[in-house]
Amino acid sequence: MTATMIRLMGETDIVDIDPSSHDGAPHPRLMGLDAADRINLLGHWLDQDRGEALADDADYRAAMTSIANAYLADQSDVVLGADANFVILTLLREKWPVGSKARFQSVADKVGAQHTYLAHLCSPSKVDDFGDEAALKQAETTQLMLALPAFKRVRKSFANSSAVQTLIRQNG
Repeated sequence: MTATMIRLMGETDIVDIDPSSHDGAPHPRLMGLDAADRINLLGHWLDQDRGEALADDADYRAAMTSIANAYLADQSDVVLGADANFVILTLLREKWPVGSKARFQSVADKVGAQHTYLAHLCSPSKVDDFGDEAALKQAETTQLMLALPAFKRVRKSFANSSAVQTLIRQNG
């Protein structure tokens, strides 16, 4: 049974991963990519209905887990364990300011993406039973509502087409 879970939430897809399933070794798909490139790649995978199919492939799932673990490790204030075993990592489309499209496009092109993505780690919570879909949904909703003020503060950083814009409008 999974002791901890990271819910990867992209523009269109949600993938749950077990961070302990990664051995920490570098993943071949990620060689030569810096942290920002890896976030853009993961965001691309979780956009336009690619994520669930890719997550069914063990190699892609391992790469997703590697990226999420590395991102989580860089967040010194967030620790998963007995008191908090569930966290959402959102990967949402970044807004490309007028006049900067070429620069942003070259960043996206490095990983074959059509957009660049911003990562946000929500506040972790405790879920007693990962098999309880209602409990997971409640934890997800709570984490997103707690993140809403942060999303609102930087709303202009997200593309107009980003799902976070709808979340902000609905919970204004």
